[in-house]
Amino acid sequence: MKVSAVRAFLVPAALMVLACALQSCATGTRLEVEPGGRIQKNLRYNLILYGGRYSEDLYTVAIMGIEGGPYKIVPYAPPFDYRVVKDVDAPEALNMVVRFFSATNPNFLWTRQSRILGPDGTVIGYEIRPLYQPFVYGISDILDTSYWLKGKGIVSAWIELNPAIKPAGGGQENHTPFVPVR
Repeated sequence: MKVSAVRAFLVPAALMVLACALQSCATGTRLEVEPGGRIQKNLRYNLILYGGRYSEDLYTVAIMGIEGGPYKIVPYAPPFDYRVVKDVDAPEALNMVVRFFSATNPNFLWTRQSRILGPDGTVIGYEIRPLYQPFVYGISDILDTSYWLKGKGIVSAWIELNPAIKPAGGGQENHTPFVPVR
């Protein structure tokens, strides 16, 4: 009698916990990113400078969300991993990005920009990533990024290392020097 009463309570409770966990992990709609394209110079932007917390921080990228646009881009990271410069014009933002990348990593070579497209295919922002000297990390473009529409007007930016890059010594990611996977 006691076993069935406990089971009658635990099974629904476990299902409720599982449903809540699955709901919180729902990823939303993945947005497309198109390489290239010119940044619209006549608009104002909210510039997100992600990473750069220490020398040679590989998790470094810049995102330009359109000021006053229908979408707000937010990195999937704690606030101390990035900073936001609000209401900046395109030329000023691009200068800030190059200075940011140059100060963060001495192996910075140039940038690659891409358009972040909303669900209807319109540009909602731009991603600018640093490219590095390929002999240092094995490849120039070391990041994998993705953008997910999470709710009404909220876009979550996920920044990860390319799987071809792993921590030196094969250990867990602990901000040690990185080497290419062979």
